[in-house]
Amino acid sequence: MLREILRESRKFNPREFRVVASQQVIDLFLEEESQHLAMLIDFIGKPVSLQVESNLSQEQYDIVLM
Repeated sequence: MLREILRESRKFNPREFRVVASQQVIDLFLEEESQHLAMLIDFIGKPVSLQVESNLSQEQYDIVLM
């Protein structure tokens, strides 16, 4: 998912990103993967927000370019 954000950042140059995913995935980004997410945000220079969507399974997610 982080690689996809990096690719989309280079390709489309959006103002910001929103990751929509299950609670388990969002919790992972807030805890274990928080350092990697912070490094990506610093590298691309764009904010990345996280949004829980309870209808999604752990394997499903969406990256919204804003």
